[in-house]
Amino acid sequence: MARATRRLSARKVETIAKPGYHADGEGLYLVVDASGARRWAFIYHSRGKRREMGLGRMGLKEAREAAEDVRRQIRKGIDPIAARRDSRAANAAIPTFEAIAAEVTADAQAKSTNDKVRYQWELLLGPRYCGSILQKPISEITTLDVERILRPVWRNKPETCRKLLVRLRRVFDYARVHLRDRNGIVMPNNPAAWQDLRDRGFERISKLSRGRQAALDYPKTPEFLAALRQRQGIAGRALEVTLLTGLRTGEVIGARWAEIDLEKKIWVIPPERLKDRKTRAEPHRVPLSPQVVAILKALPRLGEFVFAGLKPSKSLSNMAMRGLLKDMNRDESGKPRWVDPKSGRPVTPHGLRATFRTWGEDVGFPRDLLEESLGHQIGTAVERAYRRTDGFDRRQAIMHAWANFCDGKRVGTVALPSFSVKITR
Repeated sequence: MARATRRLSARKVETIAKPGYHADGEGLYLVVDASGARRWAFIYHSRGKRREMGLGRMGLKEAREAAEDVRRQIRKGIDPIAARRDSRAANAAIPTFEAIAAEVTADAQAKSTNDKVRYQWELLLGPRYCGSILQKPISEITTLDVERILRPVWRNKPETCRKLLVRLRRVFDYARVHLRDRNGIVMPNNPAAWQDLRDRGFERISKLSRGRQAALDYPKTPEFLAALRQRQGIAGRALEVTLLTGLRTGEVIGARWAEIDLEKKIWVIPPERLKDRKTRAEPHRVPLSPQVVAILKALPRLGEFVFAGLKPSKSLSNMAMRGLLKDMNRDESGKPRWVDPKSGRPVTPHGLRATFRTWGEDVGFPRDLLEESLGHQIGTAVERAYRRTDGFDRRQAIMHAWANFCDGKRVGTVALPSFSVKITR
């Protein structure tokens, strides 16, 4: 290919009006259509045939750089048009971040019984946080792309950011195997790898955790419960049951009527609905205090769920109790009425479990019974193999005493089989 002097200038490219092909040299042409529209083309010969490769609309400098890339391919014996076609076909076959994230999300949701966790997978890997990379081929995403996603929430929402980073890593690890086995493409590293993010100035992950859930100071529990009972609606009753039973919020909102026997005052939560379901085969038996029984008897039965959502076929949203607590926890000045005495943060629904646990510890109830009441497994695997009781009868007395304490009632001596403690207020 004979080398010719570059004929066009930036000024001429902008002002030339005559339709046709205007040579810059070495195969590069500015094409002016009858409408006046301009585009660039590269003309070359392959196997005795004239080939024209469109380069698109761009400036003169960019067009010359694109033309030089084409010339390099020709010198190597590569047909640039065929190479571009193959590249586009390969890129079309490579899944986007959105496609891979959808597969990872579906798998995670299938393994979880927690509505909040299932919702978080969709939220964190969706448009709200990952909008900038959703349509990008997964193999083209870089650490800088991940950094741009994390930076806006790294300081303001540290716990959200921690969860987002964990999920991003999961997606890219999944994509690495996907591309290797389905596309024959090697993905050399994980764009969300901590080492690379650390080099970009991010702090250690451990510093992002918000730590313990904010708990109510238990002497203020009667005041809190009295205020809660002023709130109407299903979310208020769900939060009341959460406080009086010491259960996790997910266990409460997912409650089915079939699990509860109001006559025997017992609630049996099956293993598949428990947080430790992977290592637990037996259900969690929950003794019901008279106060909880009264709450449940007053609820309408609209379907299988005890705390039904907007649709009877769905349970109450996980955010309902949190929203209610946030709303009722504002005083006239806008400051929170109930805060964790140690952290100073507003109390959370899950933190009420710690309120019960602290009360029980200070009162002097046995540790194992308190842990069992919270649904925790007691001891090592060997200890559990020999421990064949869940202390239901003794836990029943503890939960009755807790409900009475929350009600503001004076509680005398609580007798447990082979054990007794005196409660004072």
